[in-house]
Amino acid sequence: IRDAMRAFYKLFLSVRDLPCPSVAAINGHAIGAGLCVALGCDIRIVAQEAKLGLNFTRLGLHPGMAATWNLPRLVGPGMAAELLYSSRLFSGQEAAEMGLANRALPADAVLESGLALARDIAGCAPQAVRGVKRSLALSEVSGIEDQLSFEAWAQAICFESEDVQEGFAAAKERREPDFSGR
Repeated sequence: IRDAMRAFYKLFLSVRDLPCPSVAAINGHAIGAGLCVALGCDIRIVAQEAKLGLNFTRLGLHPGMAATWNLPRLVGPGMAAELLYSSRLFSGQEAAEMGLANRALPADAVLESGLALARDIAGCAPQAVRGVKRSLALSEVSGIEDQLSFEAWAQAICFESEDVQEGFAAAKERREPDFSGR
């Protein structure tokens, strides 16, 4: 069972391995594995009235799909312990208040807000965005000196790109940049 579960986790949590940021738009209930998939995303926008929870212990199961790794990093160890031990359900509004979601909105605004945020991110320089994604992932295991070294390396790469020239020109000319990804 262990090997099958690991393969199952890997399939759904491959969203973490995408080179671009991922946005989860949670417009309904996300309980158990459904919430775990959303926790694997970089950003979460949720309907205020949605019900969320990690109900594993209520089912007699140990949490899976990196719940015990992702959740404490988002909400802190104490809140993660409460949610994982108790299997308590909570609203989208509470999810935002505890830091699990970036924002809670009325249900009819969730998808459009998620898409608008994705468009905003897509409008930024691709190389810089991919670098930020890698940098944020590294920050989970790096000390400050290693993080500074990575940032300096990533900035140097960007300074050599056409996109940084376009970004500075667009800022100077007060227009939207048109990045090429080079």
